[in-house]
Amino acid sequence: MSSKVTTMMTNAVHMLLVSIVGAIKWFEIATYKWTNTYLRGMVDAAFRKGKLYVDGPKPYDPQVKNKEEFYNRIIENPSLGIGECYMEGHWECEDVEEFTYQIFMNKIIKSYMNPINKFLNFLLFKVVNLQTKQRAWEVGEKHYDLGNDLFESFLDPSMNYSCGYWKTAKNLHQAQLDKMDLIGRKLKLKPGMKVLDIGCGWGGLCKYLAENYGVSVVGCTISVEQAKIARERCANLPIDIRLVDYRDLDEKFDRIVSVGMFEHVGTSNYRTFFEVANKCMNDEGLFLLHTIGVSHNWVPLIESWFHKYIFPNGILPYHTEILQSVDGLFVLEDWHNFSTYYSNTLRAWKDNFVKNWPKLKAAKKLDEKFFRMWTYYLSISSAAFRSRKYQVWQVVLSKDGMLGGYESVR
Repeated sequence: MSSKVTTMMTNAVHMLLVSIVGAIKWFEIATYKWTNTYLRGMVDAAFRKGKLYVDGPKPYDPQVKNKEEFYNRIIENPSLGIGECYMEGHWECEDVEEFTYQIFMNKIIKSYMNPINKFLNFLLFKVVNLQTKQRAWEVGEKHYDLGNDLFESFLDPSMNYSCGYWKTAKNLHQAQLDKMDLIGRKLKLKPGMKVLDIGCGWGGLCKYLAENYGVSVVGCTISVEQAKIARERCANLPIDIRLVDYRDLDEKFDRIVSVGMFEHVGTSNYRTFFEVANKCMNDEGLFLLHTIGVSHNWVPLIESWFHKYIFPNGILPYHTEILQSVDGLFVLEDWHNFSTYYSNTLRAWKDNFVKNWPKLKAAKKLDEKFFRMWTYYLSISSAAFRSRKYQVWQVVLSKDGMLGGYESVR
């Protein structure tokens, strides 16, 4: 069966599941809407769990301009509804990060992630493989190809689009440099080694490792825009930037690293991802995986607002899914969690974005809705990591256990 036919069938099945879930939710919403008072009462009661009050006096209380849209759309789909209402200006909040932090800390989301909604999320995001080879390029086109000038407006000069390491760093750029150096030390790099970077982005890590550790690097990305910039930045260095899906890799490397890419792999492909890494790594090699993840089963692995506007087809792993997927392929050498540093990183990104917005808006002809979308994305993400409901892990793996033992570094 051709890949085109397979993709069409996958899309058809997914659309059917979307329709089924939509019908179930429509019935649920219709039931709720017997009385408008009951509808609003449900939302207000949920907010009160986090000491949040509509039109309240605190800087993180939501100030609602269009109450009908606000309440109805939150009931229809809490994540998508509240996000879209903010984008469209139906509610304001002086401190969106703190508003979201209160939602996480008081487990308001837990009441939504009941068995029915967990099952509906399973139907939407796990029954069908949304991250096939053919669909994998979608995130590159919809997110990473938004334009390099957008990402340059808020990232540091190294163009690292992942959590920095703020152990001693005082600013974003130093945090990203320290993160890249931490990776180099964890991988025990030596001059002359050959390194594979799966999901190399704009080539920042490739460039740093080649310049500071004397290694050659093959960097892979599925973003045309990223590949273009990465090749320019890494010119005259022993670096080969390839526009390729990780599943098509088939050569040996001394070390493998993947930073901020595993979130796009998808549950159905976790085992395949690690099988490819195992196939491509020399027997004495090391593999470092840097990924966002989840430990509690009531925390959503994917949110519908993020799925629609930020990272299409993305899904976060449970720590248990990683362990199950590496079973028989790798030995776990080290597991490092520094999720609170992502809050620092996201705040710095937001500050940069806001500062550079006037120039970016004029250059790209972006509107206020985009500004609200992007600042909302950075604010709620910062809250998620500050609340410790979402994690950032660096996992070091070897094939059969590093002889003499692996010495962890921090």
